Amino acid sequence: MSQKELFNKIELEITEEISSAFELNYFSIGKVQYGGEVIVCIVKFEKDTILTNKWKEFNSYLTAKFIPTVKDDYSKWNFYVFYISESILGKSVKYEIENNKFSSRKIVIENVKSITEKEINLFISEHITNDNIQIGVENKQSLKFKKNTSISNIIDKLSLSKKNDGDLLDALNSIEKIYKNEI
Repeated sequence: MSQKELFNKIELEITEEISSAFELNYFSIGKVQYGGEVIVCIVKFEKDTILTNKWKEFNSYLTAKFIPTVKDDYSKWNFYVFYISESILGKSVKYEIENNKFSSRKIVIENVKSITEKEINLFISEHITNDNIQIGVENKQSLKFKKNTSISNIIDKLSLSKKNDGDLLDALNSIEKIYKNEI
């Protein structure tokens, strides 16, 4: 999947209204194809103090004005808001934002100097599609299994076709005796 395919921007009539009402440096909303249409909002407030004080109000506003226009239930349930900050926010603020369950999944991305299409695609790749994860499985040579004849003889005597807990208990006791004697 090429980088350009991830985020498809949506033009909203309320974009200017949102940007001025909440003192935003950046606002973009779009769709990502991932098991259906996932709605993604990228927002950066003019100052971190505004983010800290207004993120709930912003989230409520977006939920009231935009989410009702989304007809697909999958998209409504898969709605992400990325709050971008140029600096490092306090842990408590980040925790409060990201653990708020109202209407959307919220992710705080800190220490971002510029918001480009490439950066947006990296956010999406890392937090939604996870297509940035490279999985490498190392096939280690396993040791050959060596049959223990004492245990094998005990198991061979069991009648596994009938359920008899007493036989199984006797077998386990016999195996324990073998290992106790070896110690």
